[in-house]
Amino acid sequence: MGTYTRARTVRQRRHSASRSRSHIADKMAGDRLKAEVVVRVEAPVRPGPRRQFSELGLEGHEMTYDGLRWARAADPEAFADYVQDEGDRRAAFIDETQRRGKVVRMKRTAGTPIEIITTSFPPWLSEWVASELRTGRNPRPQIARVRAAWARGALDLLDGQRYVLGFAFHADTDDLHLDLCVSRQDGNGGRIGKSGLGLVGPWCTAVDRQVRAGAEISQLKRTQLGRSVANFRRREGQDAVPLDVRLARILDAAADHIVGPILSLFKTAYATSVPTLERLHAEAELAALDAARERVARGMHSRRNDPAPVRPEIDL
Repeated sequence: MGTYTRARTVRQRRHSASRSRSHIADKMAGDRLKAEVVVRVEAPVRPGPRRQFSELGLEGHEMTYDGLRWARAADPEAFADYVQDEGDRRAAFIDETQRRGKVVRMKRTAGTPIEIITTSFPPWLSEWVASELRTGRNPRPQIARVRAAWARGALDLLDGQRYVLGFAFHADTDDLHLDLCVSRQDGNGGRIGKSGLGLVGPWCTAVDRQVRAGAEISQLKRTQLGRSVANFRRREGQDAVPLDVRLARILDAAADHIVGPILSLFKTAYATSVPTLERLHAEAELAALDAARERVARGMHSRRNDPAPVRPEIDL
């Protein structure tokens, strides 16, 4: 075997030392990859409702924020251009370091000038919106009020941590969601907050919603949730609540207050369906495993029946 590597990173350079910790870690990672087999199969359809909001007449929109006021973006490309420009403007910051005992200010590149935090509508709220649209009623005023309450809560939570640039409301998925765009850089060389935002991810956020809705979840899921919560508290502190969970709870509480008691019927229906959805998800995973097993078996059978390839003799 002959390879050629442009050793651009520190890790690539340290890999050449056969006894270094970096080389040992790379070797162990490579061995793990060799022990895994990936078989690509056509995945079965995942269980869950399919809500086509655009076909029901609900479209997405975007809102920019200048630190004082929200403004709706009129052109479909305006928000994308705005976020791109803000990313370019906030791509660097001024840092201080010590050189020969003196403080030196220097310009550094921001690795992530723009961060996007997604908050999905809970399934029962998305189902209520779809039901309203199907029956010819207009849920847009309530959606606007829920969205506004969530935006106010986001501003309060991120105060001193990030600069809020705006958000986009998406109606092109089965559950409606909001993409909040923020930055740690002020665009003039300054920065606020710390590098992390204290997130636990979409899975924990979704399971937290299921538990708060009163759904019966599997013991496996409950154990995994407890493990994730313990890891988060070990990192962030015993009293810390993940930012993405807090944003979801703000949205859910606003929906309960604004939509009213009718929403509890949709929440109860969703909570009742969770065990069935878990079973259907497990069956879909088993179907994917069966398809992979069948594909591997077909491949082995075809190789046994194929004639051996003729290897040409090469004079070296």
